[in-house]
Amino acid sequence: MSLEKLIRDTAGSQLVKKWRSIKKEEIGSIEDSMLPEILTIQAEAFKDGKPEILVKYVKRFRNIFYVIKSKDKIVGYCIYYLKPVISLKGFEKKSVICSVAIDKNFRGRGFAERLLRSSIEEMKVNGISSILLYVNINNLPAIQLYEKMGFQETRSIKNICGRKETCYEMELKLV
Repeated sequence: MSLEKLIRDTAGSQLVKKWRSIKKEEIGSIEDSMLPEILTIQAEAFKDGKPEILVKYVKRFRNIFYVIKSKDKIVGYCIYYLKPVISLKGFEKKSVICSVAIDKNFRGRGFAERLLRSSIEEMKVNGISSILLYVNINNLPAIQLYEKMGFQETRSIKNICGRKETCYEMELKLV
C-alpha cells in the first residue's frame, strides 16, 4: 500500500467517526449480515469486481457505505471513501464514490437515483466540498444518471476502472 493511500485511508477513517447520518426509510448504512447480498450484486454488476475491497470498506467506512432496500430486500449499494485535500483554500473534505450497483432485477426503477440523492444530501450535511467518481466511458446509463444529478466530466483516465479501460472522472461540487 502506498504511503499516500495509507494516509488518505487513515484520515478518512477519522473523519467518518464524526459522521452525522440522515436516516431514510429505504436507505441506510451497511450491516455485516448484508455483505453476502452486496457481494452478489457486485459480482453481477462488475466483471472485474474485487470483493476484498468491499469487505475492507465495510470495516473502515461503514457510515458511508449505503444500501437501498425494496420490501426488506437489498437491491443496491453505494460506497464512498473520504479524501482529505489540502489546497490553497485550506483543508477540504472530498468524497469519492468507489462503487455503485443495483441488482439487475431492479434496474431502471429509480433506485440508483434515490440512493445517490440521499447520500449526496448526507455529504452536504457533513461538509463535503465535492464528490468524485469514475465511470467507464461505455456505461451510458450511468453517465446519463450522473449528469442528471449534476456531475460534470473533468477528464478521461485509463486503467482506473479496469485494465485497458477508459473512464471519465466526474465531479459534483457541493459548495
